[in-house]
Amino acid sequence: MKNINFTVLFFLITLLFSCGNDENSAEVDEDGIITGLQTKTISHDNITRNYLIYIPNSYDSEIDYPLMFLFHGFGGIASQFINTADMRDLAESKNFIVVYPQGAPLPGTNDSHWNSSSPSADNKSDVDDIGFIEKLTDQLLIDYPVIDNKRIYAAGYSNGGYMSYYLACNSDKFAAIGSVAGTMLDDSYQNCNAQFPTGMINIHGTEDLDVPYDGNSYIPSIPAVVDWWKNFNNTPNEDVLTNQDGSIEQQKYFNDAGDIYVEHIKVIGGGHYWDDKLDYNGTNTSGLIWQFLSSYDIDGVID
Repeated sequence: MKNINFTVLFFLITLLFSCGNDENSAEVDEDGIITGLQTKTISHDNITRNYLIYIPNSYDSEIDYPLMFLFHGFGGIASQFINTADMRDLAESKNFIVVYPQGAPLPGTNDSHWNSSSPSADNKSDVDDIGFIEKLTDQLLIDYPVIDNKRIYAAGYSNGGYMSYYLACNSDKFAAIGSVAGTMLDDSYQNCNAQFPTGMINIHGTEDLDVPYDGNSYIPSIPAVVDWWKNFNNTPNEDVLTNQDGSIEQQKYFNDAGDIYVEHIKVIGGGHYWDDKLDYNGTNTSGLIWQFLSSYDIDGVID
């Protein structure tokens, strides 16, 4: 019965996934690579998982491409999230490949989710999401040999931000991660096993009612999360900047060599959203995420 329920739920999400993808367009380049936006599937743990992938139309087999994963929030649909956190134009101008995975439906509902904790009560199901993303990453490295395996990034909104932190703590594939209106679950916060200094950018509103800035009994505060990564990355030095009207505060943390590994964008009065209308000195949310993450590879800050 459980497998039947999953089949029905995945059919419903796949239908929404496809219908919401009106802008799906793809072309075949001279090397036989399909460029543009495509919907693809991969099987993991006997479950068919969906994802969107955008290959820049400017694709060139002679250059290396970073790989960016973008994770929607709880109940989200990748084909809709791509219009909220749209990095396609950036992918064209900055030469990277972007993937929008689809979360699995929660048993008994149509709500998609990401399991962003080790098996525990913090998770909403027994779906192996980290295994799915690691398998997908390995497959993409085979399908697209141009991907630079030292420049793989993850960012997400809300539950997708939780997932990005979980990947940083439990996978050795990601050079840097970002979170918008997300945080670390207590399991990740207490038991993070990150293997190397990892760039981390957090964008969060002080009036977020869903993931409170000051935390609660289930999740640490955003300042506590920032402090965790500041300490892990050995970046005790701080530089704080604000925009002209004082509505956005940018906190940068760097080591004694001047390398910035942690950045927090504090949106004063901001709520629970990924807002690409946000303007910090001419750069929106997606631009801030890419600008920060692209400064790193698996070995650290790119010179």
